[in-house]
This record gives sequence, structure tokens and C-alpha cells, in this order.
Amino acid sequence: MTRPLVTLAAALLPALVLACGGDDGDGGQLTGITPVGTKESTPTPGPSSGGPAVAPDPVTPELDEELTAITTGDLQATIGPGGTYEIDPEALAAAAGASDVCENFQFDFSWQIVDPYPVTGVALTWLFDSEQGSVEVASGPAGNQAVGCGSLTARNGGAAPLSVAVKYAIGARQ
Repeated sequence: MTRPLVTLAAALLPALVLACGGDDGDGGQLTGITPVGTKESTPTPGPSSGGPAVAPDPVTPELDEELTAITTGDLQATIGPGGTYEIDPEALAAAAGASDVCENFQFDFSWQIVDPYPVTGVALTWLFDSEQGSVEVASGPAGNQAVGCGSLTARNGGAAPLSVAVKYAIGARQ
């Protein structure tokens, strides 16, 4: 029974190497940060009891420890039904004085839908566009995610307008 498994593993190894890109020849050194998908969505806290429902602030994003902080900030957007809101992380970094940061760049952001709150019937999706194409990186009424160089789009797939608060931190390896 063990021999057929070893034979199967030996047969699949070349395909695995091709699929994973093989040896990058970097001597084991980390050559770039690919932070897409490194964060898990943060659940939306429920409304506090005993008073009117007020949305909490988005969580404070945290950069990977090997990065040097470039800037942090807050954004607020109202997105109509079927509408979008664009964020340009590179432009935010450039406005903070950074230049040529795309090699080792991380845009860590968190969001919270603040209106309507409590959130019901809302479909907010985050899309990330880079040289490799467009990919959905997150969705939901609140969460935290990190992306690299490219543009970020929030899309309201719901039938009503929504307001979203965003906190961000930008970092790069210096």
C-alpha cells in the first residue's frame, strides 16, 4: 500500500513544482510581499443594548512587523445602489511623501458600514485590481484586509445607498 503512494507522489511532484513556480533562485530570501488575502474578516459588533444603534469605528489596521509605516488615515464614503468607491493606495502613499514603494508595499485597511446600522440587506464587496488582474478580496459589513500595489474598489451590490468608514495603514520594507 505504501509503494503506490510513493509512486503517485513521485509522479505528481513535477506538476506541483510547475504549478507553484519552482525555485525562484533567491537563496531563500523574501523578495516581495504579497499580502492579498492575509487577513481574516472581522465580525461586526452588534448594537449596544439600552440605546440607539450606533456603528462602531472600524478596527485599527496593523501592518506586518517587517514593514516601516508610511502613513495612516481615515476615509468616509457614501456609495449609491450599484455604485462604486475607488481608493488609490499608491496615491495616498505618494501624498505622504513616499516614492517608488511598490516592490514591498502593503495597504492594510479596515471598514465598517455606518449607515444603515444595524446593517441589514447590504452587499458590500471589495475588489483589488493589479497587473495580475482583478480579484475580490473581501466582503461584508465590516472587516480587515491587506493588499499590495494596485487599486481598490468598494462596490455596493445592494438596493439602497450605504455609508462606509475606512481606516488604513500603509507600509513598505525600506
